[in-house]
Amino acid sequence: MEAHNAPDRLLHPLVRVGPRGSGQFRRASWDEALDQIAAALTQVRSQHGPQAVLSLASAGCTGALHGTHGLLTRFLHLFGGCTELTSNYSNGAASFVLPYLYGDAWRQSGFDAATLQVSQMIILWGANVLETRQGTEVPMRLMEAKERGAQIVVIDPRRSDTVAQAATWWLPCRPGSDAALMLAVLHVLFSENLADRAFMQAHAVGMDALERHVLGLDGGPARTPEWAAPLCGLPAEEIARFARAYAAAKPAALFPGYSIQRVFAGEDTYRLTAALQIATANFGVLGGSTGSINSRLPAPRVGSLPIQRRPHTPSLPILRWPDAVLQGRSGGYPSDLHAIYALGGNFVNQGADVHKNCAAFAAVDFAVTHEMFLTPTARWCDVVLPAAGPLEKEDIGIPWLGNYLLYKSQIVPPPGEVRTDYDIFCALAERLGFGSEFSQGRSAAEWVELFIQESEIPDPQDFRRTGIYLAPNQERTGLAEFSANPQRHPLPTPSGKVEIASPRYAADTGFPAVPTYQPPPADPRFPLLLLTPKSRYRTHSQGSNLPAVRQRADDALEMHPADAAARGLREGDRVRLFNPNGAARLRLRLNAEMISGIVVLPEGIWFELDENGEDLAGSANLFTSTQGTAPAAACIMHAVGVEVAAG
Repeated sequence: MEAHNAPDRLLHPLVRVGPRGSGQFRRASWDEALDQIAAALTQVRSQHGPQAVLSLASAGCTGALHGTHGLLTRFLHLFGGCTELTSNYSNGAASFVLPYLYGDAWRQSGFDAATLQVSQMIILWGANVLETRQGTEVPMRLMEAKERGAQIVVIDPRRSDTVAQAATWWLPCRPGSDAALMLAVLHVLFSENLADRAFMQAHAVGMDALERHVLGLDGGPARTPEWAAPLCGLPAEEIARFARAYAAAKPAALFPGYSIQRVFAGEDTYRLTAALQIATANFGVLGGSTGSINSRLPAPRVGSLPIQRRPHTPSLPILRWPDAVLQGRSGGYPSDLHAIYALGGNFVNQGADVHKNCAAFAAVDFAVTHEMFLTPTARWCDVVLPAAGPLEKEDIGIPWLGNYLLYKSQIVPPPGEVRTDYDIFCALAERLGFGSEFSQGRSAAEWVELFIQESEIPDPQDFRRTGIYLAPNQERTGLAEFSANPQRHPLPTPSGKVEIASPRYAADTGFPAVPTYQPPPADPRFPLLLLTPKSRYRTHSQGSNLPAVRQRADDALEMHPADAAARGLREGDRVRLFNPNGAARLRLRLNAEMISGIVVLPEGIWFELDENGEDLAGSANLFTSTQGTAPAAACIMHAVGVEVAAG
């Protein structure tokens, strides 16, 4: 309720009166604001075509009806079209590469958290699940597993809450070197005959080529623990000990976090997590995993808002949206963009390269968003509409991970002149001439009722009363049928098996068919590696403006004492963090429970630029780039080169 009752909550439509980014707005009526949006969108469509409108949509609000991504997509396709974004900031590299491994079955390659109750080893590889959760049931199941004696291995360069509370074994691996560590583990499995060769042969193609690469039989060095040790910052003996323990644990669940694919060449980390689970015969078995994104399992059937997409809709990778705005067709992008409709995300703050994001919003003819607060993105818009929060609207919740649905009743009415995104789009569609097509004559409540009737929920009244529908199977293991009988249940890949070595991947991307470790480019001017983890007190940038959240988060730049001493810095100093993309002035906090050579700045803090363009708050995306990984063009948010000096 703190966000809903916040004194800076937007309660009325706003129209910009000062320069974009200044935060200077005046209160407007709904009629004036909606008329201005309709006129601006119509003008852009008339002069440049509908593809000149960029659909800058994300899942800031989720639900069967009020999901922001679906609402904006439906609206703009009825408007005549738009330019859309592909992929996502969360797991773009993994989502790009997993279809090459599993075909379309990658969407069913996760596991339910309840299956962890039978795991003998749980490997959290860059997965800080007690803070980032990755499913509401995961923390509880993890702690239960620890209490019954399961080995909990956490691979993380810092002593996170997950390390402190759950780990029985902590491997502080240097960020960006995870693929090297994985190859070294495979070397132990292969060279010591600990790999299950029968399972490998039955379930995968390319494991023989990977073995040749790992053993150095393809012309390169053997990827031994001794080879990996200086790259990872772990003793070779520790790597070998972990590999042997991993091979002996049955079943073992490898739970890869998103952090390990938000790095240079992050695509190969998820190719190797699959290879590890196959080599140890933990792939697709109860209590094991496929090494894939844990949430990739079907949700229960429920109705959803229909979207009729326009054919030949231009699209571009989400990471590159500011480049597309600034460069357009002359830069190789599919559209010249003149308007931005932003919804469900604080894109200026949370997209890579804050300065470029600001420049992109400054370059368009018109920008609009719906928001609860005057976020950095809202400050760069021409019209800001006050949007209802999650407690102020009825919906059906579809979980991140789990085989259930939630009934979300309206708890409180929207304050002031606040409206739901659905009602806003209904009013705007009416002005643009497709109101009946957008709403189909239904109120929000009528849509929710229809979705429930179209669902598999057997007792709608009980669903509304209890707030939850649990589907029959709560302990699903992704690709279990394939694992049990790969000949009877082949995967939709060219071989019918998991494609660890993929000629198709090589042909499509120009990268090696076999997963490898690619060292990130290094610049000696910026020797420290920046990590940008989530804060336990915020969901990305949500709540960054709330005093109570700021007080709890107590954000600062964390650095190892040895790195600070080498720079003449002390606890509490005001320091300058910088790289070629930006600079910020921050308070320094020393932390001996992280490896040296890195600095840690939680993502999500709203930037506050001074007259020199330097940030006084500590927004992590001042330092990230829109270049991203190759070939996925996915974000790189970790192991970013920076330097720190007295400031």
